[in-house]
Amino acid sequence: MTPSLIIAGVDVSIISWLTFDQNIEPISGSSVRRMTNGSAFKMGGWRKHRFSLSASGWVPAPLLAVDYDSPFEVELPLPVALNAAESLPTGWTSRAAPWVETTVTDQAGNSVRLVYPKITVIAEPPRQRHGLDGSPSWELVCEEF
Repeated sequence: MTPSLIIAGVDVSIISWLTFDQNIEPISGSSVRRMTNGSAFKMGGWRKHRFSLSASGWVPAPLLAVDYDSPFEVELPLPVALNAAESLPTGWTSRAAPWVETTVTDQAGNSVRLVYPKITVIAEPPRQRHGLDGSPSWELVCEEF
């Protein structure tokens, strides 16, 4: 069974995300610089994550009432994979039971932890799309606070 998608305390009905994509990408304040001889080096900075949550169907009405000017919490319905010894990124927590983490070991003996994260984020209201084929969809793009 898949956990529910919870955005700013709103338990989003599964009907609003029957088809669902959860994308997590690293973002940072780093940049690549070049020396006079052309060799590259990276200037370090902060590191966070961007989350894109997209689904078919209309935007769930309660999501339109969320205060997008303030940080809020998102509880992701799909797990992230971590190495057995790796911890969650700073600021992330694991969802409460029954969605506890599990460890999966493949035939070669490599272990991966599957964790359902809870993250404090900031975002703009959801984007809405509606095509000529009559299929509405929505997307919420969040960044770690």
